[in-house]
Amino acid sequence: MSRSHYVRHLLLSMGTRLAMIALRLMRNVLLARILGPSERGLFALLSTLPDLISAATSGGLNTAVGYQAAKQRSMGLLLSQVLIYGCLVAGALTLICVALARAFGNELEVTTQLGLLAWLLLLAVPLTVLKSGLLTLHNASGGVGAFNALRLTESLVPLLLFVGMFWMWQSAALEAALISWLLGLSLVVLLGLYWLGKQHSIRLCWDRSGQRELLSYSAKSHPDLLFQQVILRSDYLFISAMLGSAALGHYAMASAAAELLLIVPEAVTTPLMKRLLQQDAGMDKLTPLALRLTATVMLGACLSMALIGEWLIVTLFGAEYQPAYPALLALLPGLFGLCYASILRLDLLGKDRPGTVSLMMGLGAALNLVLNMLLIPAYGIVGAAMASSIAYLAVTLAMLLLYCKLSRVAFWQTLLVLPSDLAPLRQMLQRRPA
Repeated sequence: MSRSHYVRHLLLSMGTRLAMIALRLMRNVLLARILGPSERGLFALLSTLPDLISAATSGGLNTAVGYQAAKQRSMGLLLSQVLIYGCLVAGALTLICVALARAFGNELEVTTQLGLLAWLLLLAVPLTVLKSGLLTLHNASGGVGAFNALRLTESLVPLLLFVGMFWMWQSAALEAALISWLLGLSLVVLLGLYWLGKQHSIRLCWDRSGQRELLSYSAKSHPDLLFQQVILRSDYLFISAMLGSAALGHYAMASAAAELLLIVPEAVTTPLMKRLLQQDAGMDKLTPLALRLTATVMLGACLSMALIGEWLIVTLFGAEYQPAYPALLALLPGLFGLCYASILRLDLLGKDRPGTVSLMMGLGAALNLVLNMLLIPAYGIVGAAMASSIAYLAVTLAMLLLYCKLSRVAFWQTLLVLPSDLAPLRQMLQRRPA
């Protein structure tokens, strides 16, 4: 990939993320003001569970098919593996978990809160697995345009559907939010399959010889994705169990505001994913440059969010969500660490270190769980935010030290933009796209 080609994809990805921020912000505002903290917390819990369940069953599969897609393996074969090892396994586990929870978990507050809505997970979980797999296949194979279009669809369609359904059924706001979310997932899956079929042959096939390689890589990287979700979303379960759905509604708004900043690392890694996994020539210079750029922009974004966060929450979501602001402040250091981790993780996977990455994530997840149990009773949702930030910073530091050791890059060269970066950046931006 030439520098001008990368800049074009970077700008396209950045524009997509800005549009996604605007759309998701509008949707979060509507959900917050229409549902209120309690129902907003219930919706956040239900929409989070598919990510946790899919990570438990097929987390490493996405990494494995992404790695093989970057190596130009058959798309039909990879899609078959997503359907079998991803959707079928995740669907079966979901059915077992929901049935057991309904039969034996009636005393649990989470089960009581979800009620019959828990059965929606039988549809949501396989759709989430297939959607994630298709996004990975598009991005890892170089389909940056299709990847960005799918992400934009994922943000736009649920917003439009929710507005239309709430206009027709104002007394069923929560149901409208859930249906629009599921229909949005379905449309992304259909478009993802259609666009993938236009670029590649997606005729389903099976290859026993390549199965062992995929399963081996998947097994090594599976804990990585699972532990990522534990760090990212286990706090929702702890807050729901310890503090109730209203507190979860406040925390969901803090998370939503903080995660808007993920535009920065996502915009950088989207056009770089294929190169990071392939580890072709020049990565010893490109990865540190990506880290420096991301960290510099992310630092400014975090400081800005800290200054305007309270005004943003109260103005957009309402005064009843003001308790979310202290949690937002506590989440920002972790978000800054996450901007490093998203790039370092792909680079280390490309260096064939999925097991090491999984070990680091596992230790971070264990730290996060312990801190949640200690800090939430004492500090409420702020304690949950502190637990997430500490865990992410610890994982990021471990990844950064390993990367510097493997790549023989000085630690200071990964921190902030250097004066020597300015001239090359100016040339990259001024060069006309090929």
